Amino acid sequence: MSTERKQRPVKPIPEAMDSAATVELERGWRPIAAVTAILAGILPVIGLILQTIASRGIDDDVDRVVSVSQALTRYGAGDAPNGIAGRQADIVSHYGDQWLTVAAAAVCTGLGLLLAIPVLYGLIRAAWRRRPSFPRWFLWTPAVGGVLFAVATVVALIYQAVQYHDFTQMAAAAQNNGAANDALNAAQDDLSFLQFAGGIGSLFTAVGFGAAALSAMNVGLLTRVIGSIGVLMAFLVVIPLLGPQGNVLRGFWFVAVGLTLLGRWPGGRPPAWDSGEPMPWPSRAQVLEEAERAGAGRSKGPDPTDAPAPKPKASSGGRRKRRK
Repeated sequence: MSTERKQRPVKPIPEAMDSAATVELERGWRPIAAVTAILAGILPVIGLILQTIASRGIDDDVDRVVSVSQALTRYGAGDAPNGIAGRQADIVSHYGDQWLTVAAAAVCTGLGLLLAIPVLYGLIRAAWRRRPSFPRWFLWTPAVGGVLFAVATVVALIYQAVQYHDFTQMAAAAQNNGAANDALNAAQDDLSFLQFAGGIGSLFTAVGFGAAALSAMNVGLLTRVIGSIGVLMAFLVVIPLLGPQGNVLRGFWFVAVGLTLLGRWPGGRPPAWDSGEPMPWPSRAQVLEEAERAGAGRSKGPDPTDAPAPKPKASSGGRRKRRK
């Protein structure tokens, strides 16, 4: 029995698209993508501002916070005729009065995620035209992730806002901490399937962010600074260390991409967009090596081998006789 393993045929790497055709194809796409990218950056920031407005006015005075035993004592003494209300009830009641603002913030955040899809897809596709060396399924990660992540986020936040509103419509005696806890956990308890969809969507969105930023940077379509921030954004999608303030960084990144596509970013549009070919940025080692070469060339001065040869002296017609 032969122990030789059959080798799988190696899939040939597809050739890059013709540079002239690439430039012509992207010339009409860039302005539309630039406006879309700027909107994808501005809308989440507007959503954060609306959320901040909705949160404004919540009383943070610690004197109003009571323990469970204190609340029961007051309720038993008749000092709390509206039920065992406390801090949570106050918070939910406040957001219930601002539920439309909360819902508007959710819509802005979701629209920003949806508008990010064509921008990320376009960047991956532009990098693919110049260097088709990565798996083709990367092209669809922004679409799958963006739709799942955006829909799950918007539906959950709007449902939560409706629960806040319903809490304010309850009888005053029923607006207690127990009902407030139910309202706060309503989206998590009633829409658990959205959490699963949102988790899958966030993973695909992170892959889309990373693929778009890294591949576009490697072929010279984005600067190293913008590309590195995009890779950081991929990490923050999965692990939101910045919380809602991460929308500001994401907004900056998309606005920077939009201005780059328009050629209005400092330094202009990278030349890879106009050449249709990959033009990778030099690595740090290459930059240092080039600087060392330039410095060494200046310190040596002119090469003596490059100096003109001395002119021969004119002959005087023979040797002069030595005087005795």
